[in-house]
Amino acid sequence: MARDRGFRVIRLPPYCIFNPIELIWSQMKNNIRRNNTAPKFSSATIDIIREEASKITAEMWANCVRHSTKEEDQYRARLITPLIINLEESSDDDSDYFDQ
Repeated sequence: MARDRGFRVIRLPPYCIFNPIELIWSQMKNNIRRNNTAPKFSSATIDIIREEASKITAEMWANCVRHSTKEEDQYRARLITPLIINLEESSDDDSDYFDQ
């Protein structure tokens, strides 16, 4: 359905700091725990879940996406080592790179 409308779905691993919805879900669950005094799965609990979901704003989403992007960038920076190629040097001999 997404493809038919010109979108591409990108799958993210669940329970991952790179997935902004995990940050939103964590905030929502903490608020539900803090505010819920009703028995589990009661209509009052469902009302609290709906109320907490309605509090999620576009600004919260933007902050979570920004945070996840920052985490990705930091992760990538630790994994990728710079590669420097000196174009000034010329060598036709690969003996420096291979054991003979």
